[in-house]
Amino acid sequence: MSENDHVTNRRLEKQKRHIDNEEVKRLEKLVTRLDEITTKSRMRDMAYHFTKPSEVIKTNLIAGVARGVGLTVGTGLFIAILLFILAQFETMPIIGEYIGDLLNVVENERE
Repeated sequence: MSENDHVTNRRLEKQKRHIDNEEVKRLEKLVTRLDEITTKSRMRDMAYHFTKPSEVIKTNLIAGVARGVGLTVGTGLFIAILLFILAQFETMPIIGEYIGDLLNVVENERE
């Protein structure tokens, strides 16, 4: 090993952090506590689903309607923005003819 390698190794050793037992125990307690919280949360959710099926149906129905409306609105906005961008290319010499024809087809289908 060269002198530069020894210097680099010494720097790396200084940068390494020594972890003591107290810190490891504190982290283990924290992880255990987080595990308990998530397990209790899942149990509470399961108990809710098994005791009130009408609430579950209502929640899922509302969520399904919201997803459907969101998908419809999002798709409409996406298509509108895409058509707007394509309309900007209509003035270009080569591409404009094809895009103009495409926009005419879209307009005819809308009517």
